[in-house]
Amino acid sequence: MNILTVENETFNLDYVPEDSKGIYFGVLDCTDTKNIDYQFLPLVFLESFYAPSLVLKIGDYKIEMPLDWSILVCDEHYTEIETMPLTSLNDRGFHTPVFNPLKHMVPIPMEVEIEYVYAEVKWFFPKLKNGNALVIPLENSHEPLSALFVKEANKIPTPLDPAELF
Repeated sequence: MNILTVENETFNLDYVPEDSKGIYFGVLDCTDTKNIDYQFLPLVFLESFYAPSLVLKIGDYKIEMPLDWSILVCDEHYTEIETMPLTSLNDRGFHTPVFNPLKHMVPIPMEVEIEYVYAEVKWFFPKLKNGNALVIPLENSHEPLSALFVKEANKIPTPLDPAELF
């Protein structure tokens, strides 16, 4: 699994060095609903677990995620953003805002659909607080386009106004 670092690079969590000091990952912090903002948190704890996964196609990008996570979705006109379980996406025409939070780029609504489902996969993720959505890069590059994902247990207030996020 990849995270977005403060250096605006994609970082693969399968290869975390013994000393992870200085590694920060991007989140959308919704804990204060009056001050929703992007932050970079230090990579202190990694959760490791086995879970079924699915491969998502977001525009021309493919990304693998745990089956029990959710994604922030919007309509193609980008009027409001909601949290949607990944298992509820199939063939329903949902879009997700794709952007890079460090470039302050206007998000592009891209269609998201499920391509494959796999049985058990080992995952590594940073420990998230309730109210945080993880910024996941869709490409392995500098200044990667990204999408927002959240653990099902996290509480993200929805619907969100796109003007608050970008």
